[in-house]
Amino acid sequence: MATYSLANERLRALEDIEREIGAILQNAGNVILELSKEKTNERLLDRQAAAFTASVQHVEAELSAQIRYLTQVCVGTCYAPTPALCLSLILQE
Repeated sequence: MATYSLANERLRALEDIEREIGAILQNAGNVILELSKEKTNERLLDRQAAAFTASVQHVEAELSAQIRYLTQVCVGTCYAPTPALCLSLILQE
């Protein structure tokens, strides 16, 4: 049963990453919208650019952590040819 809770935790983390990617895209859209205006608010652009950069760095770190985990799991317990196949085999156990 512990395997299922760990798998569910990993899936929730991926869902959080997915939501954050959506926020990144929304933030990028806001920056583009602001840049399209004749008079731009530089403070707003700076804040949105900083939020965009921070979010991208966070997503990158989280995805790297997920990939490291999958690499460790696959190397440690599974000899499948691809990480996706390995993960599916582990989740079936």
